[in-house]
Amino acid sequence: MYKIFFIHIKVSLILILLFPSELFSQQQECFLLMVGKDASANGQVLLAHNNDLSGIEASMLIKVSANEKINILPDNSVSFNQRYEMLVLQTNIGFAEGDAVAVNKHGVAIAGGLALKRDRNSNAEKVDPLVRSGLGGGVRYFALQHAKTARECVKIIGECYNKFGISYPSGVGVADTNEIWYMEAGGGHSWAAVRIPNDCYFVAANSYRIGKIDFNDTANFICSPNLIDICEEYDLWNKSIRGFNFRDFFGNGVKEKTSNNFYNTRRLWRAIDILNPSIQLSSEKDIFPLFIQPEEKIDLQKCFTILRDYYSGTPFDIFKNENLNNPERSIAVWKCVHTDVITLSPGKPIDYGSVLWTGLSSPFTAIYTPIYFGSKTIPSGFDLAPTGFDNNSAFWIFKNLGDLCKSEYPSKMKVWKELRNQFESNEIEIQEIIISKAENIKKNHPNQLNNYLEARSKEFAFKAIKLASDMIDSLELKNENNITP
Repeated sequence: MYKIFFIHIKVSLILILLFPSELFSQQQECFLLMVGKDASANGQVLLAHNNDLSGIEASMLIKVSANEKINILPDNSVSFNQRYEMLVLQTNIGFAEGDAVAVNKHGVAIAGGLALKRDRNSNAEKVDPLVRSGLGGGVRYFALQHAKTARECVKIIGECYNKFGISYPSGVGVADTNEIWYMEAGGGHSWAAVRIPNDCYFVAANSYRIGKIDFNDTANFICSPNLIDICEEYDLWNKSIRGFNFRDFFGNGVKEKTSNNFYNTRRLWRAIDILNPSIQLSSEKDIFPLFIQPEEKIDLQKCFTILRDYYSGTPFDIFKNENLNNPERSIAVWKCVHTDVITLSPGKPIDYGSVLWTGLSSPFTAIYTPIYFGSKTIPSGFDLAPTGFDNNSAFWIFKNLGDLCKSEYPSKMKVWKELRNQFESNEIEIQEIIISKAENIKKNHPNQLNNYLEARSKEFAFKAIKLASDMIDSLELKNENNITP
């Protein structure tokens, strides 16, 4: 069985390396939730993200030093003198994959890689064709390496798009502790970004979300210069009192091709229904509010819950017997290769104020593990992403756990879910203690701060891997003895 499994891995990765844009256009289906600091329970900015590929692209954490240059652009016509250190969660494909999850030394974070090519409508394909030699999602890493603020990061991405064109349309979230932005590429030369209010949250899932654009409101919109030309050329000012609607002009391609867009919109509905149940939105809707104030402040645990959601308690539950042969596309899927929540704490030093809660493999079995930006090295196991199974790799350990229980989830994993949830609750509960101690160390022994944060990251990572490994041993023993869990 493993021999066949490894052959599949090898063939898939060869295809990825030879035809990256074609492969990602079929597989890169993801989910994004961003929460403003006034909408969160403890005043943090939250960026929650699932990266769904084919399920076998191993993921890991890396530290990119300020001296390392990311060569993602065709030439050096867009360059900057200053580069900043980054903590990056990525697949073993590297910066070319472009499903970027990272934070830099100024506390600027990116989360995204929401493929939008399938949702481009036929008119947009004619009006603004993609540029084959243009940029994909990897440009986000380049922009983050040179940005001191979220707004600056958006502008750098836009500058690069303007210069080189866009080869693959996608969406990305960009945030710091002052501003949150969501950016979408509409075509080969078209893009737009909108600022999310601090008292709201935003969700996206592989369909165009940015609606009406006010070109005069530069505080809340940043756009490609060609959009006004498009408005004038197609007389859009006179056709609609709403002005230019980015979503209507470029999106709704999935609905155009398949008569509905439930593949994407049901995920939006589900997240909103969890956070704002009193709204009682219909699951049949295909257009949702761009920004929403939550009924209750959103905490870290709520982000974990949403990233793991599979429509439990609804008619669309993917594990119901009647849905097994044709399940609805849920927020959590087995082919997810990494899942995460980035937390940004206003007023805190970046070293412990910026934390990447890392989950490797699918959210069904991953443990969200806090890795502090100030940790100078990556915990053992989280720094490895080999192309084939490796018991030293955290990704492959968590994937192995998922493979063992996939056929009988969630019933087979009741014990695991309880252990995992308790572990994460304990992690969250002691964060205040860790931050308090970090602040004391920074004040009295600043040269010891990074070592302390590194030790805490490694401690959490070691315990998470051990918990998963012990569960694997338990499941394998039960399988060998033919014992029903």
